[in-house]
Amino acid sequence: MTKIDEDYEAWEAFPQHRWIFNKLELSLKLGYMCGPACVPVPKTGFYIVRPIYNLYGMGVGAQKLYLRYWDDKNAITEHMFIPPGYFWCELFTGNHYSIDYQWTDGGRGGIHSHWSPTCTTIGQVGSNIQQFSRWEKIENKYHELPNWLDSFYDCKELNIEYKDDRILEVHLRTGNDILHEDPIGTEIKPVWLSNNLENPDLLDDEWEYHKNYDAGKAYDASGYIEDPRIGYLKRCRL
Repeated sequence: MTKIDEDYEAWEAFPQHRWIFNKLELSLKLGYMCGPACVPVPKTGFYIVRPIYNLYGMGVGAQKLYLRYWDDKNAITEHMFIPPGYFWCELFTGNHYSIDYQWTDGGRGGIHSHWSPTCTTIGQVGSNIQQFSRWEKIENKYHELPNWLDSFYDCKELNIEYKDDRILEVHLRTGNDILHEDPIGTEIKPVWLSNNLENPDLLDDEWEYHKNYDAGKAYDASGYIEDPRIGYLKRCRL
């Protein structure tokens, strides 16, 4: 099977699993408090609001909103806070993990799933929730996985993002490829268009600059990301 790098490629390759691209459907299946645009929130608090479908990634359209159960009820039903095609979900805090998995024949479901972690990274989000400031490769973490993930065996590889032990997204591809061959402790820092690469603070301490996987292409989602990623810095302090 041809290596899959993008979600739109996975959409075409695995038509039997397309429901997983529906982030609202996934959140409902995981039992989270969530709902589509036009449906009021059940209680006052912070929520993550983002598109139900986003095959580009990079946090397109995602934002953190404080929504009120009673005072914002009518405004939400009239799409004043949440546009059509978006959904709201309870906001989770904690460590953000991105874990690549490979299907194995052994395992019995749950934490002993057929899905074996092959590359685990922990990320730090900057002031803009669409932009991570740093990722580090760490020892593989073993989360308890829902048994229904075993139905994706024919994909062979998965990438799952978490907040602590809460699943946020499931991708029918790997996501940490740029760190697969690197040792534990390797760090990467995304470089955004707004960064000044002539700034010595970005290139000291043995940081090495790399272009995006698609060299020379800024990941701007065709203009939907104002400050696109143009590459990344990598170093290993071990």
